[in-house]
Amino acid sequence: MPLDIASVAPLHEVDPFIGVDGPGAVLCGPYTPLALVRLGPDTVPPHRTNGYRSDFPLLGFSHTHVSGTGGEGRFGNVRLIPFCGRELPDMQGWERQEEQAQVGLYQVILGGVNVALTSAPRCGITRLQYPPDTEAGLLIDAGAVHYHGSPNSASCIEASVRQTSPTTFEGQGTFKGGWGHHHPYQIFFAGEVSCGWDGCEVTADGRSLHLSWAARHGDFPVEIRIGVSFVGLAQARESLRSETQGHSFAQLVAAHQQAWLTWFERLQVEGGTPEQRRIFHTFFTRLLCMPTDLGVEDEFGHWPTKVRHFSEFYALWDSVRNANSLITLFAPELERDFLNCLLDVAEHRGWLPDAWITGHSTKVQGGSSADLLFNEAHLKGLEGIDYARALTFMAKNNSEEPDDPYQNGRYLADYRDLGYVSTRAINCVSRHLEYAYQDWATGSLARRLGDEALAEHSFTSAAKVWNLWHDGLAHFAPKDPDGNWARPFDINVARPDSWNDPYFYEGISRAWSFNTQHDFAGLVARCGGEAAFEARLDAYFADKLRATKETFMHIPLLYHYAGRPDKSSLMLRTILSKAYSTARNGLPDNEDMGCHSAMYICGLLGLYPMMGQDWYFLTAPAFTRAQIQLGSSGKTLVVSAPAAGPEHLYIGRAWFDGRELQDAWIRHEQLCDGGELVFELQTRPGGWGRASRPPSPLSAGI
Repeated sequence: MPLDIASVAPLHEVDPFIGVDGPGAVLCGPYTPLALVRLGPDTVPPHRTNGYRSDFPLLGFSHTHVSGTGGEGRFGNVRLIPFCGRELPDMQGWERQEEQAQVGLYQVILGGVNVALTSAPRCGITRLQYPPDTEAGLLIDAGAVHYHGSPNSASCIEASVRQTSPTTFEGQGTFKGGWGHHHPYQIFFAGEVSCGWDGCEVTADGRSLHLSWAARHGDFPVEIRIGVSFVGLAQARESLRSETQGHSFAQLVAAHQQAWLTWFERLQVEGGTPEQRRIFHTFFTRLLCMPTDLGVEDEFGHWPTKVRHFSEFYALWDSVRNANSLITLFAPELERDFLNCLLDVAEHRGWLPDAWITGHSTKVQGGSSADLLFNEAHLKGLEGIDYARALTFMAKNNSEEPDDPYQNGRYLADYRDLGYVSTRAINCVSRHLEYAYQDWATGSLARRLGDEALAEHSFTSAAKVWNLWHDGLAHFAPKDPDGNWARPFDINVARPDSWNDPYFYEGISRAWSFNTQHDFAGLVARCGGEAAFEARLDAYFADKLRATKETFMHIPLLYHYAGRPDKSSLMLRTILSKAYSTARNGLPDNEDMGCHSAMYICGLLGLYPMMGQDWYFLTAPAFTRAQIQLGSSGKTLVVSAPAAGPEHLYIGRAWFDGRELQDAWIRHEQLCDGGELVFELQTRPGGWGRASRPPSPLSAGI
């Protein structure tokens, strides 16, 4: 039987509808951790990337979705459209009634049909309860896809479905389009229905199967189970058999819920407000929604490999900000497997990908974020990764020009020859900043691996970060190839479609100028010292500039570098309380590969990671106690803050395993063997943590 959600913490605190509308674009249908099948409702087109809007009529239920992404949507494949009557509906959708969702179960009444959904990793299970004495119909659409309405929208190239027995069917489709690339991908599916149908007809286009049942006395239940595969019908059939055979709908719901409970054991909290706990636990399920786990020699068909593969890294440019660091803390083995997948891609495609979707690299938004992840993993002691091989691909980013820097490598020529990314490249300044930090990561790993020549070259290149610092503006600014500052230029202005801004990607100079992760000390100095830097941060937040865009999530923590960790605690908690809510539009931006979830989770834990490095900002936790399992090591990290609450926003004192801490930051190596981090919180700011500053490796010569 399904678990009693109301009595099982924290499952009862997960609300799949949080953030489903607005910019969040997350999923309300059921998915298991890192699943291939993400079954859920679709509204009528044009579709958002998650296929859903609360204010549009519902059309049906598809088996593949992306969650929380921007741009054009992808997937929406293998859609079921239940309806009453003999004739096919007009596809204008139906108003929903009694819509509800919890972990492992989505339910709605659609056009009089009572619908319930659950899923396994590669299977979707749909239960339909038709009204009594009513002719019943079901359309199985093999050609379905989320249509965004733009020229880059996903589309179906070809699709087919056929009956294979009185109760089974199977089909396939080829699709293209969506954010990042237009390379085709294939979907295969095999399904079974709990009872034979009275009518079965393939539609004229061959893409859909119309099943019908004559009116019968009493309620009419139908259950449809569908296995889905990226590589072939045999795998789809096998997933259908292995994941659902011999199990009732209730048992499959319970198995789904148990899969999440196993992961929730890794991160347990006590205290906090009901709203904080509800958002925290919901966001944990979002953190582990994507990428898609393809297994080893299983759902990956692009080349023979013994490596565990993943798809829908959508994209590292987002998750590198915080999500990968959080996963490294509670699931280091998973982060290891992510990195080995990326390295295997580089071995076969020549470059480390920044986004990896349905077997193709695509749209490098700011260089190779994987460079930061490999350096961070090595600093944190992750084993089972060929770091020397990874270093060769990291170095390649600063030594070899790609055929197409849109999807691999860098706009390298000017960065190499002029010392900066010039206006010849789109988003030139933000790319320059990210290239410089990635160079530092390459140098950092090279030094620890004993390649001093590469280390020195990379550190010298990393210092180029300041070549686009405009002293007069005291911000980063663009230069043309002749070395002239671009004019006109305003640090507060970007194009409305900011992903196509010539100078900064998805932001303005005033925000991007806080992105010198390898040299914040250098930034403080160029802003006029700590007092001036603090004032700059105050002015930034006074203007309500967003700190909830991926590239700016760290900005509230930068008060640490002004000697004011108390202000970091206050500002971070203020942003989290105002920007996130339990509403259907409770996310301030696209979820983006767990990025927003990680910001919220780390912010409430009081441990906020510095991406690409090996340490965490310390801020006031919101929970009285948090217990973090450190992967499969058997070790546990406990974060205790007995006075935690909405008014206790400042750290008065802190200890780790009984040793008092003076710094407002802590290294991963201190935490990775487990122990207890204890905070004494207070309602007023004090002097704790003001004596030292967090690392600034470039200024320190490392």
